Amino acid sequence: MTGDSAFSSTLPPVVTRHRTIAFTSGKGGVGKSNLVLNTGLALARRGSRVTLLDGDLGLASINVLLGLSPRYDLRHVLTGDRPMRDIVLQGPHGLQIIPAGSGIAELANLDGEARELLLGQLAMLAETVDYLLIDTGAGINDTVLNLVAASDEAIVITRPEPTALADAYALIKVIVNQEPAYPFHLLINMVRDATQAEQVFGSLEQILVRFLGYQPGNAGHVVSDPRVGQGVVQQVPFTILAPQCQAARDVETLASRILGTDPKDAADARRRGSFWARIARWGRP
Repeated sequence: MTGDSAFSSTLPPVVTRHRTIAFTSGKGGVGKSNLVLNTGLALARRGSRVTLLDGDLGLASINVLLGLSPRYDLRHVLTGDRPMRDIVLQGPHGLQIIPAGSGIAELANLDGEARELLLGQLAMLAETVDYLLIDTGAGINDTVLNLVAASDEAIVITRPEPTALADAYALIKVIVNQEPAYPFHLLINMVRDATQAEQVFGSLEQILVRFLGYQPGNAGHVVSDPRVGQGVVQQVPFTILAPQCQAARDVETLASRILGTDPKDAADARRRGSFWARIARWGRP
């Protein structure tokens, strides 16, 4: 049983289409939203068409990190007040952002006609991008689990702290018990250096293999860096504020790994159907 893939090593960039990657975590405070935003920017800078769905419901983390105050969000599409094109925000380097509000959770409660109308608009948008990145909430509530399960793969953000590691394990366990081959990749955030990251990854990997028979992928690490906090305060992504800092270079390494994913892996994942088609099955038997 394995979740490993080309994330485990850097390969020459390969163009892949319509990949959906969830960035998730077992607990808050591990830097997930900051990392998904800066990873999206790194991919966009390299010419990829990237849309970021803010699925951290009610917190609007991505908006805050960019200093944006959207007038509309996915709730207005759900009610038919606005078409999808009116709620999409334009970020730096062409990054597109879908402010979700509480809309994603409400998808499961839509009647059939409204659900199909909304998902049709979302699917058309998804077809225009190379990567759809999902910033899920933290924890293992139903909305988080559904967003992860509907994505092609997930990057689990954790940090070298016992409760963060325990919660990352719990999140992976819930999904793997339902879908044993689901591709998870671990990213260790806020580490001192690569040596500490390798130790933390090895410890969590050992536990996952021992108790679940599951081999996670390795998405790398991001070091602790004061420029990350400065970016949050100034509402400027740290890869823009200080592109040469070590944390920014670590994010660039992650972007290289994502771009290097084997196209055959993408084709295998797409056999399960599109992200929006899988979301459409929420609440259905």
